[in-house]
Amino acid sequence: MGKPLMIIKTGGRAAENSEALVHLADEIKVLTNQYDFLIVHGGGAAVSAIQKTYGIDPIFKDGIRMTTEREMDLVDMGLAGLMNKKLVRLFTSCGLNPVGISGADGSLLTGEPIEEESRTGRITGSDRKIVDVLLGGGYTPIVSPVSTDVQGRALNINADEAALALGIACRAETIVFLSDIPGILKGDDLIGHLNESEAESLIEEGIISGGMIPKVRSSLKALREGAGTVVIGEYRNPGDLDNLLKGNKGTKIWLK
Repeated sequence: MGKPLMIIKTGGRAAENSEALVHLADEIKVLTNQYDFLIVHGGGAAVSAIQKTYGIDPIFKDGIRMTTEREMDLVDMGLAGLMNKKLVRLFTSCGLNPVGISGADGSLLTGEPIEEESRTGRITGSDRKIVDVLLGGGYTPIVSPVSTDVQGRALNINADEAALALGIACRAETIVFLSDIPGILKGDDLIGHLNESEAESLIEEGIISGGMIPKVRSSLKALREGAGTVVIGEYRNPGDLDNLLKGNKGTKIWLK
């Protein structure tokens, strides 16, 4: 029987901070005797910079990038190309054995457009075989969330959604979301632990709001469908992953 799987989703400033990523890679290397790892990454700043180079202003709706056919090529360039290979090279330099793939590889993630003529998608299926092959060979998959629909056309999938879908498909013991915020906040105070009923109460009270609502509800869905624990927090300093796992930082979400 293999080791338990930890999925780490990195995005925002964390995905752009090479120094923090080196510290994260060093922590992962120490923990590889306890866990298998799968990394899911975003890279919105890189994509936006490429879009602006081509004279395109990024458009977002409820925190999700709206992607046209023309823009999809640029999203592939930024996520499956630039960001993915940047992370592969960095993790290799830290002594890990990473392989960069996308949701399109091995039908890892399949989806459908959220609306007609859009290349922004939602996930409809996941095939974990390529992950099992890589983990079985001693590799660490680094996954860009760009994906494919049933017609074989490219889709831009939100990296949070990709991490949660893979957490369900792979029955991950832990899913860690590295964010630009310290966790879920009530005013200025960090909420260290959160179960399903507490989460819904905080949503009704407006304390959990905006883009955090779908993240929390999707996290609860992942837990109901086989994932173990979800942690949301930030990575800034060496040891932060250990602190997130121990509950010293961030917000841990579970069902009960």
